[in-house]
Amino acid sequence: MNSPLNRLAELGADYRDPMRVIDWDSGDVDLPWLPHGMLSLGGAEEELPADVLVQLSRIELARICAAGLWVEGLLISKISTLSYPKINIDETRVMLSEVREEAGHGLMFLKMIRRAGLENVPLLGSTWLLTAIARMLPADSAEFWALVYIGESVTDTFAVKALQQSLTENNEICPLVRQVLSFHHRDEARHIAAARALLEMRVAALTSSRKAAVAAGLKWLLPRFIDATLYPTEASLASLGLNNPGEQAVAARKCPKRRAMVHSFSASACKFLSGLGLGEVSVLKPPLFSKGRSDELA
Repeated sequence: MNSPLNRLAELGADYRDPMRVIDWDSGDVDLPWLPHGMLSLGGAEEELPADVLVQLSRIELARICAAGLWVEGLLISKISTLSYPKINIDETRVMLSEVREEAGHGLMFLKMIRRAGLENVPLLGSTWLLTAIARMLPADSAEFWALVYIGESVTDTFAVKALQQSLTENNEICPLVRQVLSFHHRDEARHIAAARALLEMRVAALTSSRKAAVAAGLKWLLPRFIDATLYPTEASLASLGLNNPGEQAVAARKCPKRRAMVHSFSASACKFLSGLGLGEVSVLKPPLFSKGRSDELA
């Protein structure tokens, strides 16, 4: 009863409900939701008025909330299909603790998307294929937990970098957003540790041919996940009132600054996956999106 998974479950025993803990009246509508350095539209952001930049920061934050909502929804759905008596009791405790916390995160993300005024705006690129694949994967497979790890690691790194940059000069962000990001990071640090442990155990049990298959799958899936979650959609940019949102979406994908940010958000996940003996895992390639429409991702 002293396994790493059991210790992680113990750490999560003190559950906090974000809908009750967070001060939802602490928002300042005039402050950005993300530091200026995390906003990139291929250089066009430097020419936008201050109020439009604030709205752009809300779009960027809301998109990460939508990504978290999507990934955590897949996790909850998959875990709920498990036959718990057939799996390790420590794994069961960790997974059920995550379901409890991820449900709270989902409600928190929904509220932030609504606060941003973006509840009816497509914030993510095409996710239908990734969703279909995740639903087909067995809940105890290495591939599924690799996807969970990627989703949790990338969104958490985004939150950490936003919090770090917000402490520098002229990068103050909305207090409500700071609370949401800090709350999510506190829980997600444990979730990521659990996903790493579960993934390591599953990869260690694979044959060399199965490892090769997992590696090939990740190299195909990771760029699609990144493209759907870390680049703006044409529909979201249209909410800014821009005359050419499709062109701006394409420019963001070609922008070296944006590409560097995307790499920084995913670098930790890629390094860990590569270290599992799965070969080099990287997102250093041109993004898939090319015409400014999220439904063209496939």
